[in-house]
Amino acid sequence: MIRIIRRPPYPDELRHEVVWPCVLFSGAAFSWAWFRLGWSLPECLFMKWAGLPCLGCGGTRSARCLVALDPVQGFLYHPGFTVVAFGLSLWTLYSAYVWISRDPLRLRLAMDEGGRSLFRRALLAALVAHWAWQVFYLV
Repeated sequence: MIRIIRRPPYPDELRHEVVWPCVLFSGAAFSWAWFRLGWSLPECLFMKWAGLPCLGCGGTRSARCLVALDPVQGFLYHPGFTVVAFGLSLWTLYSAYVWISRDPLRLRLAMDEGGRSLFRRALLAALVAHWAWQVFYLV
């Protein structure tokens, strides 16, 4: 069983409400600088050798579409990147709420062994479906 619970943070627990917004903002700043400087991306070795897109192919085009406020086209280029970007954005809004309200309770996932197994299978199925979409859409 997978549940979302509210609980106080453990003493030495990673402060997710600080880490993930920093990841989002630093990634966005790095991407913005990369795009502004006009740097080119390295060639995809998987595409070169196998002739098929890798799991990351289309991520840059998706990021450019998201920056241009075209999330539908961004999703078509790279569904995984778009979903992760929106998830991090929602987590950043939640983190801002936690900082402003000084709420002592935090949202966390609680999983038993069956939930972990289900989570792993769902993640694997999502990766396979994502790659199938990449092969269909980008080739």
